Amino acid sequence: MAYRFARLLFAGLFFALPLSGYPQLTAPGRSWAGVTQYVNSPLHQDSIFVFFSNVGSLRASHSTDNNASFKWYRYDPLAPSISERFVLFSTPSDGFFSQLDNLAEGGYRVEVTDDADSTETFTAWLFTDNVTLTGIDVFSQCSFLQLTAISSPDQYAVEYDRFVYYDLSRTSHTVNNKYGKDYFKVISWNASEPRVEVPDIQQLKLTLENPAPLWNSAYTVTITNCFGRQLPVASTDVVTAIAAKSDMKIQVDANGVWTDWSSNERYEALLGLRLESLSVNVDSLYWQVVNEKIGKFANEYFVIWRDSSTVEQRKEAFPDKDLMAPGYYLVKHFVINTTSGCRDSMVVNIEVDSSQIKADALPNVFSPNDDGVNDVFSFINPEENIKSIRTFTIRILSRTGKQIYSYSGDPREWKGWDGRIEGSGAKAATGVYYFIIEARGWDDRTFKRGPYKGFLHLYADR
Repeated sequence: MAYRFARLLFAGLFFALPLSGYPQLTAPGRSWAGVTQYVNSPLHQDSIFVFFSNVGSLRASHSTDNNASFKWYRYDPLAPSISERFVLFSTPSDGFFSQLDNLAEGGYRVEVTDDADSTETFTAWLFTDNVTLTGIDVFSQCSFLQLTAISSPDQYAVEYDRFVYYDLSRTSHTVNNKYGKDYFKVISWNASEPRVEVPDIQQLKLTLENPAPLWNSAYTVTITNCFGRQLPVASTDVVTAIAAKSDMKIQVDANGVWTDWSSNERYEALLGLRLESLSVNVDSLYWQVVNEKIGKFANEYFVIWRDSSTVEQRKEAFPDKDLMAPGYYLVKHFVINTTSGCRDSMVVNIEVDSSQIKADALPNVFSPNDDGVNDVFSFINPEENIKSIRTFTIRILSRTGKQIYSYSGDPREWKGWDGRIEGSGAKAATGVYYFIIEARGWDDRTFKRGPYKGFLHLYADR
């Protein structure tokens, strides 16, 4: 019956019943208050009082406000018998109230008997929240930076040994450490260097990786515990970044104009490359271009160009354009932070097209009548149909075998035949003509037979 009265005390706190004439167990100076979560008696819970200090206080009086005697008990979880776990430790002199100060964390029960021999029993759990942050442990590697907030008591002790109460509604008095497990749930990590990305992670251990920090920075951790108390902020000195990050910008020159390289593009030989290092926290650079030729040398890799320098000497490199013949290329960029020894690399795949002149790249008829339609015998869509050609010659012959037009040079620069005869500039007559193409690609493939010889029809509207 006395234990039931203790539960009624909590109900009174919530329904704001008058203090006079009501059982009272209070905690003068407490910083936070809550209630237990006993499983088998959801309507009958005990108070939880939290002090943001090393000790706390409890004050008890009888509901009649009469003079009373007091017996204070403390919960001993190590007692061999459940019935013996509340151990008497104080019997102060009679009075209208009894207050005990300098109480350590734990469970407390008080029996209050007034002059009319009416006994009331109250139970409460007292927590002393004196946890502090003592610093941040720093562990730095090339691939990651690990920061660990150090608390006193340590995290394990807080989660399993502190802020514990026992479920008095169960015969086994099952332990409840919910508050300890929730203690470090609100954690904020910050870096003084804004370029360092710090994830929103609610853990005492923070790992920065992929990449590890590339800039020097100090770090702080702020913790607001489950009782609403903010622990003193812990911070580091400036942590020197030791990781190296490889990054590069590639520009290509296939037609005399530098453009940004795209992984979705296939390029023509000869391909010019301009390599610019965008690497961070490094002081030594190394470039390497490795080739896998298209064709009979497929799957045979070999280095065709390399360059090494310090950052102060050069951040740009220009491989020999003559080396970038048709093939598959691996552009490798290695970087080193010589102070820490950390290194990183980046590899980009570039494809230079094998040579080709598509069989349908030339029309079989044209009409050079200056009407703006089909006036020139030339390649159809040369950007798509002509690739990686080193030399190119085309000859136009009459039906009698007389050469009336020729061109040698870059096929991409060929403007086509306008129907005029070489030398005289006269317009060729309507009729059938014969063309011969001889070309060689940068991969030494030749084009001179089959579809690269044929007839064309010239229609002139006189």
